[in-house]
Amino acid sequence: MTLSRKKELMQYLYLLPVAIVLLIIFAYPYVRTFLYSFYDISFGGAESSFVGFKNFIYLLTSSFFWEALLNSLYWTVGNLIIQLIIPLFLAILLNTRIRGIHLARSLIMLPWIAPTVAVAVCMRWMLLPKIGIVNEILFSLGLMHKQIHFFGTSLTAMPALILLNSWKFLPFGTLMILAALQTIPESVFEAAEVDGVTGIQKFRFITFPLLSSMIWFVGFLAFAWNFNTFDFIWLTTQGGPGTATQTLPVLIYRTAFKTFRLGEASAMSVFIAIFLIILGILYFKVLTPPEKS
Repeated sequence: MTLSRKKELMQYLYLLPVAIVLLIIFAYPYVRTFLYSFYDISFGGAESSFVGFKNFIYLLTSSFFWEALLNSLYWTVGNLIIQLIIPLFLAILLNTRIRGIHLARSLIMLPWIAPTVAVAVCMRWMLLPKIGIVNEILFSLGLMHKQIHFFGTSLTAMPALILLNSWKFLPFGTLMILAALQTIPESVFEAAEVDGVTGIQKFRFITFPLLSSMIWFVGFLAFAWNFNTFDFIWLTTQGGPGTATQTLPVLIYRTAFKTFRLGEASAMSVFIAIFLIILGILYFKVLTPPEKS
């Protein structure tokens, strides 16, 4: 065996512990979930039986599954719109050279580092009627004439959740876009100013095209994370009122740990995994815009 071959083999041996840990932590749960989706499994020591694609057929013919899927898409797209537009303009503002900008960049991280449990509990209390500060402010400003239970009606529950969740995600998208924005040479903007380009034209023809790859990448991360969000929804509405905010992750939790139908819950998890894999392939292979130079 040659020396170069030995060095190459040693590199793989060094990576082996990491590969084993990744397989145990990530691959094993995925494989077990995939296998569970073909069985009728319930808690309590009952024997499981192989049912093939019965769980998938049951889900695809059930109205509650499609309702949860539509809620998930509503939730995800609503978050995506806010979490791409606002961070873009926040990043442009934070890229300016003004006094106190470093403090502003630090403070914008507060929503991201705040614990989800604390944010969910505080926001739930703030949005309550009569005792909630949000209702009090809106009522005192004359923007509404009666108290609103934002999480208590199907019309306002999902929009309220989308706004609150987007508030927590904004720092991540802002910093990612800001990092890409700071890689654009100042000479590009200086040359544009010499040519008499206006601020709107600079954004349209220079800033946005050069940031498109990062915005596209942040968009996919936001879609995947929001589609899989469980904790924030469960801590605020638990999928209610009724099923107005019951997304697929919430339905999976209820199916697995409330009604103890682990096979059906696993089938839904497999569906989400396949859906996101297909979306990722289409997103990066087909829909990704060409890089600007």
